[in-house]
Amino acid sequence: MRGNLPNLTAVVLLTVGTLAFAGVPAAAGPSAPAPVTEVLMLSSANSSEAAKSAAIRKCRSLKSPARKKRCLLRVKKRFASPVIPQQGPIAARIDVRDKYFSPALVSIQSGQSILWSWNAVNADAHNVDLVSPPPGVRRLDFSTPNSPSVGFEFRRTFKVPGAYDFVCSIHHNMTMRVEVSE
Repeated sequence: MRGNLPNLTAVVLLTVGTLAFAGVPAAAGPSAPAPVTEVLMLSSANSSEAAKSAAIRKCRSLKSPARKKRCLLRVKKRFASPVIPQQGPIAARIDVRDKYFSPALVSIQSGQSILWSWNAVNADAHNVDLVSPPPGVRRLDFSTPNSPSVGFEFRRTFKVPGAYDFVCSIHHNMTMRVEVSE
């Protein structure tokens, strides 16, 4: 999960108070200078690179060659870039509308994709949830991560032949079926 995060930027506010030098107490009261607030921008890409470098240094400090090799493999795996699967050609476009999918029955070939689009006139949030996949297909790979209402698109490529039954988990009467042939 660590390598799958987008490049985020965090803002950290540091408040620096007045300092006492050489045993002289800091000024207090109305004449004391106000604390200084500094804005520090941290980029997650930089912090990720720093963490990766630190992990590599730690691995290289190991004395056993076998442990060093295993450690470096774990670091490589931990900081690997996410692999974006190739998408097949779009065979069908599904309109996700208030209370229905249009069309609700789709037949496609193995290796083709379906694109679900949330209509701009929707009033309710909807999702796509795979409830009945063919054997060997993970349900979560074909389910939306959230429940948008408008302006969202969701695309999946169907590689395993069989029947895929979908539902909007918010509106259980909102169903659709995708039939995938060889």
